[in-house]
Amino acid sequence: MLVHDYVYVPLAADRVRDQILSGSGAWLSPLAVAAAGEGEALRLRVGPTLALPLLSKTVAVETGDPLVRGDVTVVPIVWRATGAPGLFPVLAADLEVATLDPHLTQLTLRGRYEPPLGALGQRLDRLLLHRLAEASVRAFLRRVAEALDTAQRAVAGVA
Repeated sequence: MLVHDYVYVPLAADRVRDQILSGSGAWLSPLAVAAAGEGEALRLRVGPTLALPLLSKTVAVETGDPLVRGDVTVVPIVWRATGAPGLFPVLAADLEVATLDPHLTQLTLRGRYEPPLGALGQRLDRLLLHRLAEASVRAFLRRVAEALDTAQRAVAGVA
């Protein structure tokens, strides 16, 4: 299954790229955990909670070596649940940092995952889980953009 979303960040692309790559991207994992939690909240609002019991999970995000192509930097990421990995898909994605103007960056995530649990997982994905994956990716990008903006404000001394 494919997922794709983007956000705008009111910062220069080089600052966005450097922050994403700082600490080998370890700061992204808590944002992914929170984003996955938003996906779970969506599931509880729209899904059959008895058929899909709430499973807690910790999510880890690993970043790969960036590839720079002109005004675009592509950072490979892998997003995986650290507990009960057979029950959750692994998302392999590219996080693209693209310059729109000197003070505006587009952050795009394009990824792919295979639903777990074979044919049953594929059916559940078509019914509900793909929407949860999309919501989690959207929340993740929003949280990354907010974290980048907050970090920049702290550096600039702006509250």
